[in-house]
Amino acid sequence: MDVPLEIGRYRVERLLGQGAFATVWLAHDDDLNAPVAVKVLAAHWANHQRIRRRFAQEARMIRRAESPHVVQVHDIGTLPDGRPFFVMGHADLGTLRDRLAGGPVPLGEAVRQTLEIAIGVAALHDHGIVHRDLKPANILIRSLPGGGERLIVADLGIARELAQTSGFTLPGGTPGYMAPEQLSPASAPDERADVYGLAAVAHHLITGEPPGRTPSRISSPAGEVIARALADDRDARWPDVRAFASALATAAGEPQPLPGGAGKRPKLLLAALLTITVAVAGGVTLAVRRDDGAYERWFRAGADIPEEYRAAITEAGTWCTDVPGLSPALIAAMLKAESGFDPELADDTTKEYGIARWTPDVLEPYLPASYSRSPRAGALDPEVAIPAMGRFLCTLGPKVRDVPGDPALNLVGVYRSSVATVRQAKGVPPRWRDHAGKVSAYLRAYRP
Repeated sequence: MDVPLEIGRYRVERLLGQGAFATVWLAHDDDLNAPVAVKVLAAHWANHQRIRRRFAQEARMIRRAESPHVVQVHDIGTLPDGRPFFVMGHADLGTLRDRLAGGPVPLGEAVRQTLEIAIGVAALHDHGIVHRDLKPANILIRSLPGGGERLIVADLGIARELAQTSGFTLPGGTPGYMAPEQLSPASAPDERADVYGLAAVAHHLITGEPPGRTPSRISSPAGEVIARALADDRDARWPDVRAFASALATAAGEPQPLPGGAGKRPKLLLAALLTITVAVAGGVTLAVRRDDGAYERWFRAGADIPEEYRAAITEAGTWCTDVPGLSPALIAAMLKAESGFDPELADDTTKEYGIARWTPDVLEPYLPASYSRSPRAGALDPEVAIPAMGRFLCTLGPKVRDVPGDPALNLVGVYRSSVATVRQAKGVPPRWRDHAGKVSAYLRAYRP
């Protein structure tokens, strides 16, 4: 296969993978100085309108399922020959399948990884999406700033929106991980198909092999939970991924990862899930407690950061890994200086509102796709505005990478002014130095 020199504005480096419908390339975004993964529709499908629509639908579904545990789409375009492509964040540590080449993992680690994957699957279900092809090859692993990892659900190529999954649908999935009902063209797979797929991944993590139709017995209470999730009759399975994750956490003695049942939309998605990955000796664990210990990696114990915003702040501060100075502590310090964590802040003089002191017209490009048609007031809610800060700084931060001074405070300058102003001032602009000083003081107080 010939390696293209460029895909759109992205400079291609090497092939990452190839499937029946698409090819994925590792490329470099020179504008943002960041590696990206570019998925391109395979050439032999270029003239098939149904496949092209399905390919574009995947990008739209991924954008709608806004979660750090679902792969994110940053750009979309078309090649000169008409084939569509979309651009995603690069998972620099490969896939769960790569990891499993070394054999099974200890039970506790396997359960914690399964619970982390469940967060992404729950986010898909909350947006009416059934993945239908959960397997280790579709779970990406991405490094986090300063160490640690995040598991990310990817490849929604055969996913179906629940609203459209009725009547006759094409069977799809991967043998060994695919729910039995997916073999029938007349079936309408629902969330329970993903319960089966997630349990199959858990089975592979624990035993080193996928279950197929004859799952081997896992001799532990967690094994009984997984066995129920692998029932041939979907009515006998756990009713949804939250119920499965809750039962698995209880059986393994892990904290509850996914409070709330089917149909219950969390007010603060990540805060309600109470989940963040942290590094520990021997691997990655899930810290899901509400106390300061759950965030001790990112924040100093006793810091006055409101509990209900900590998960969203952590999401914003770890949105990307290649922007010097960006961290959850910086996001918290900026929020403290901007609003004092007041979600009702309203400054009509400057047209700045909410906890992040956003100007609505500035905020709009950094909103998740699911809020693009929502009332402006909803876009200013903390659960939306705080992660948008991370996207803002990940987009503009690389453009001041070479500016002298404290990288974190240069990001503060960008947030308060612009890239051009910070570059011209060779650091924080004079007008914002007092403000940056406040952020710096809070940052020292918040850092662990």
